[in-house]
Amino acid sequence: MSPLDKESLQSKIARIRRNLRELKRLGKLPYKKYIQEDYHTAVAERLLHISIEAMLDIGSHIIAEEGLGEPLEYRNVFSILVKAKILPKNKEEDFVNLTGLRNRIVHLYDTIDHKRIHSFLQHNLNDFEIFIKKVTQYLAS
Repeated sequence: MSPLDKESLQSKIARIRRNLRELKRLGKLPYKKYIQEDYHTAVAERLLHISIEAMLDIGSHIIAEEGLGEPLEYRNVFSILVKAKILPKNKEEDFVNLTGLRNRIVHLYDTIDHKRIHSFLQHNLNDFEIFIKKVTQYLAS
C-alpha cells in the first residue's frame, strides 16, 4: 500500500476517534437528558453515520488494495476483512450489524429509535475501538 493511501486511511481513523470522543460524551447522558435536546440526537446520528461510513471506506480501500474480492453490499466489507483475518471472527456479526444501523440512519431517518441509539452509545462503541486497533495493526505490518 502506498504511503499516500496509508495517510488517507489514517485520516479516516483519526476522524472516527474524534467522533468517538463526542459519542462517548453523549452516551454518558441520562436518556431523558439525551432525548430532551434535538441537538443530542442529531449529533449522535450524524457522528455514527460518518464513523460507519469511514469504516466502510477504510475496509473497501484495503479490500481493493489487497485484491481480497469485491463486496457486493456494505455488509460484505466486514465479512471480507474477517475472512482475510484483518478483523476478528468473533466480532463479525457486530461489524455487519453496523451496516444495518447505518442504513436505518440514512434511509429510515424519520423513524429512528432514539432509545436504541442511546443504548448503542452506552454499550457498543467498543466495536469502533476494535476496528481501529485491528486496522492500525494491519497498516503497521
